[in-house]
Amino acid sequence: MTPQEYQAARARASLGLLAALRPLARLLRPRPTAAERAAWVGAAYPAVYRARLDHHAAAQEFYLSERARFGATGQTPVPLRNYPPEALDTALEEEAVWGRLDDLDDDAPVPTVIVESAVAIADRHGQAAGRDAIVDAARHDRRALGYARATLGLENCAFCLLLVSRGPVYKDENTALLRDGTGEPYHDNCDCIAVPVYSRDDWPGRDEYLEMEAAWQEHGGDLITWRRYIESREQAGQAA
Repeated sequence: MTPQEYQAARARASLGLLAALRPLARLLRPRPTAAERAAWVGAAYPAVYRARLDHHAAAQEFYLSERARFGATGQTPVPLRNYPPEALDTALEEEAVWGRLDDLDDDAPVPTVIVESAVAIADRHGQAAGRDAIVDAARHDRRALGYARATLGLENCAFCLLLVSRGPVYKDENTALLRDGTGEPYHDNCDCIAVPVYSRDDWPGRDEYLEMEAAWQEHGGDLITWRRYIESREQAGQAA
């Protein structure tokens, strides 16, 4: 499986989840009771779990394909991480979806931004199963140097590109792929993936790493300066 095929498989899994969740998210109402919250989570959870299975399966195939490129075989697939329904409810609580609904008047329409936030959180949880599979496999694979962040997408924030610039330095989950300002590895609507690294001269996303590493050396130094550089680069690209 090529990186492009992996991205296509990820996109299919996410599109299936979004198609299932958007109509359900539009049923959210102001000031939901505990029972209503539980009912919504219970209705959404099967779709999220199916997406997790699809993302996990695609990540396994991609990982084994990368491993085989370097002559390694026999890697045991890593199991899917446990994901109880409470994890989705907790994320909706911690990221203020429930809180913002509680702040609405009883007869107020639910703003689209809240609906889309609930969907984005669920999609991130679906994608996490694939990202975690790469990380778990690489951390326990003696042949792997580790794993790196690769964007391979269209929407990438300055912090994501900063992590790309660090290259394949990630063997310890505690030091890798941290979301800006939190302990989360990815943000909502993030296009990044983790990729296994078997050679410092060859891994998916290496060209972008070299570009971002050089850019960090010239324009980085701290995150504020880096963000300004990325924003200016994006503005120049839009003007072109």
